[in-house]
Amino acid sequence: MSWAAITEAHIVTHIAGAELEGLRAAALADGQVDPVQPSIDQVTELVRGYVAACATNTLGDAGTIPTRLLGPACTLVICEIINRVPGYELDDDRGDARDKAIRLLEQVAACNYAIEDPETGEDSGGEMEVASSSTRKATRDSLNGL
Repeated sequence: MSWAAITEAHIVTHIAGAELEGLRAAALADGQVDPVQPSIDQVTELVRGYVAACATNTLGDAGTIPTRLLGPACTLVICEIINRVPGYELDDDRGDARDKAIRLLEQVAACNYAIEDPETGEDSGGEMEVASSSTRKATRDSLNGL
């Protein structure tokens, strides 16, 4: 199957482990839960919603997303975690990466970006029908004098 659950191991390929731990510690107040897993869960559902918006896509198992979308999803998870930390702002690079990730998801929802089918691994998300006709609409005679 070519779909996977987002894990913390995926997240640390997009952020330094020390920075993630710093954000985690800063986001934790008395009585609050670790922000990482809830952020992963929220982004997973967000991505699945965009995928499901395209009628030609098939959703994989609950809690999984297309592996092709893991990178953008990790970017969104990091942004969610940063937004939980008071006084910690997204820098321009991360803001741009977040915007790019959302634009890609919008393309998935519009069936303009193929994701892998969860069962076959083949691309899905857009089929093209080619229409052709051998009947001429214009001839030399009908265009004569134009």
